[in-house]
Parts: sequence; C-alpha cells; structure tokens
Amino acid sequence: MTDANNRPFTEKDLDGKVWIVDFIYTNCPAECPRMTSRMHQLEKRTEGKPDIHFLSVSVDPDRDTPEILKEFAGRYGAPNARWRFLTGDNASVHLLAYQTFHVGDVIGKIEHSTKFAVLDKRRTVRGYYSSFSEDDVAQMLTDVDALRKETS
Repeated sequence: MTDANNRPFTEKDLDGKVWIVDFIYTNCPAECPRMTSRMHQLEKRTEGKPDIHFLSVSVDPDRDTPEILKEFAGRYGAPNARWRFLTGDNASVHLLAYQTFHVGDVIGKIEHSTKFAVLDKRRTVRGYYSSFSEDDVAQMLTDVDALRKETS
C-alpha cells in the first residue's frame, strides 16, 4: 500500500499502536465525507495520546491516487503523523477490505461499510463501531483506551 505522501505502508507500520480504521473514497457523495469528518473529530479528541492512530483506506484505487488522497485529506487536517490515507492496487485493496476487515467488496463495484474498525497493537481487529452512532463512538473510545493499556 502507498500513503497520501507517496510513502510505502506495510503491516509492520501497524505494530505497537491502536488503530481506528475506515474505508472511504474521495468521490463518495455522502457517507465518506461524514465518516472522514467524524474521524477528524476523533483525532482531535485523542490529542496527547500518541499511541492512537487513524487509517483511512480508499476503496477506489483507480481514481484515488496519493495526490488525490492528499488533497482530500487536507480538507480534514490530514495526512499527519497519526492519520494516514492509503491506496494500493485493486487486489491489495480488495484483500484488505473484503478478506481482512470484512467491510465490503471493491472488485467490480465500490461497496464499503460505514463502520469504524479498531485494531489492537498486534494488528488484530477487536471491534466494529457505527461511525454515525454517538453511543458506538463513545464505546469505541472506551475500548480503545483499554487496548492502549494492553502490552504488545
């Protein structure tokens, strides 16, 4: 995978941090901007917690080049040291979205979940939370704080 600054991103980059992950695309007319705005709010709410990181993965790699992702991310104060935006080839994105996170299918059609996924420090998915539910987001932040205390 490649981030919005055109740097490589591998699973090793995930180690030792708790991640809040979503799947978006820059041409999305409704849900993706709302999810990205919510992610920006979460990033602000967790300032001072350097072990909480954010990852937005494009499910439209044909259009969402690193340059396009960087411009989109810039509207939300990203990319930055804690929030990365990723793209890759169709097969890699499909593998990540469909087989690893189980949040959608990007082969032949763009389909994705509006949920946030949380990864622990060992790259294990520990939960899914509605990005549009205040109760889910509150529970997610509680769970993220608990995961921060776990040893890697």
